[in-house]
This record gives sequence, structure tokens and C-alpha cells, in this order.
Amino acid sequence: MGQTELIKSKNIESKYWIHKFPQALFKRLNKNKCLGGLSKKGIKIKDISPNDKVIIFTTFRGNIQFIAYTMIDEIFSNDENLYDKFESRTKLKLKGIKYFSDPLVAKNIAKNLDFIGNIDKSAEYFRSEYREITKTDFYRIVGENQLTKDFPSYFEDFSFSGDDFLEFTIKSIYGIIKSTKKNHQIEIKSFLTYLKDALNNYGIKKSSDELIEFYAKNAYKFGFKHTPSRDPDKSVFLYNRSGQKRTFGYISLDT
Repeated sequence: MGQTELIKSKNIESKYWIHKFPQALFKRLNKNKCLGGLSKKGIKIKDISPNDKVIIFTTFRGNIQFIAYTMIDEIFSNDENLYDKFESRTKLKLKGIKYFSDPLVAKNIAKNLDFIGNIDKSAEYFRSEYREITKTDFYRIVGENQLTKDFPSYFEDFSFSGDDFLEFTIKSIYGIIKSTKKNHQIEIKSFLTYLKDALNNYGIKKSSDELIEFYAKNAYKFGFKHTPSRDPDKSVFLYNRSGQKRTFGYISLDT
């Protein structure tokens, strides 16, 4: 057990934040009521103080969604990794968590939020692990939903087997890329990079080789149109329903 050191006194006036947290770790967060930072340095987390208020969001069902809000009780420091993922020495002890009765899709409220400068690229404003927002934006988000202290049932229902979850995530990413990209196709390997990043957000670690293997064996299930590439570095073997394999380089984004 690492030595724990309390740091920082309470702010006279609260600051307001949004925080990106992996969906797969919410049960552990609900039990331990503690937040950290992914990086050991945790630069942004050091700006947070007791009594600050934080809205927690995650990528859920293929969308960025607001899930809960909390208030910081105290700040402490130790050398332990939190939830086997967050490496910052600085930790945030929470007073409690209030969940939204229904998750709030960020893009549905984006036009009403001052910190989102470009509605068409609203996802860009959710890349930071912690982002300070105004008090007005905080209460615009919180005011959109009923709150409960109970762990939300929509997470309890979200229980896939490993393969089903991967297939669901692949189809969700395809839908997002198809609706946001102007290109007619995307390289399979580039698509799998998006998949790897999405799984990391869920707290799921998969190597590139593992994802290529899964995609190759299950490509026929997704219903995507694949096209070949003349560049061997872009080519991937994909199997059809009969187990026969062919090389393809791209996923079509055309309807």
C-alpha cells in the first residue's frame, strides 16, 4: 500500500469540469468513488481542487454521452495505479455520484454549450481527459436530466460477450465514420486503428494483430463492402463464410 498524502485546501469558489471516463470501469468508480489521471504527470488534474464539480462522460452505444456528475471531496497523492489504468499520483476523492436517469448524448445538446465552438466537429471538444467549462454550461448539462444515486440500469443491460461487443463496436464506428467522412472508402488498417482507440476508451486492451485477426475472421458478418488495394502494405486477408480468403485493402463508405 503506497503512502497517501492529502494535498490542497478547498476552493472558496467552485470550478466546473467535464471528465472522460471508460465505460467499462464505471462499476469500480461507483464502488470506490475516486478519479485519477491516465498520465503519471497528470498536468490537468493538478488544477482541480476540493469542492470543484465534475460531469463524467463516456463513449457509450457509439456516442459521446454524459452519464453522471460529482463533487470533489479531497485531493490526495500516492503511487498506486487506480483501477489498473490511471497512473497519476494525484487522486480525486468524490463526495458521491449522481447519475443521469438516461444518458445524455453530447451532440444533442452541443449547440447550447459555450465550450463547443464548432457544432459540426463537436467530438473534438471531448478529446481532453479533463476540460474546464463554465458554470452555465455545467448546469445546462445537468438540467437536461433527472438524477439518481442508484447505479444506472442502462449499464447493467449493456452486457455483451467479448465477440459480440467487438462486433457491436465495429458497426458503431463504421456508422460514425460513414456519417462524418467525405471519402468513399477507408483503409481497413486505418479503420482498425479507430477500433483500437475506441476499445482503449472502454478500458479494453487489444493489440493490432488481435484486431486484424478478429476482423479477418468475422468480416463477412458485418455486411460491409470491401475493395482490394494494389499496395500490399495496405492489404489484409479476409475470410468469407466458407472459410476462403482474399486480400482487401479498403472498406467502402458508399451506401
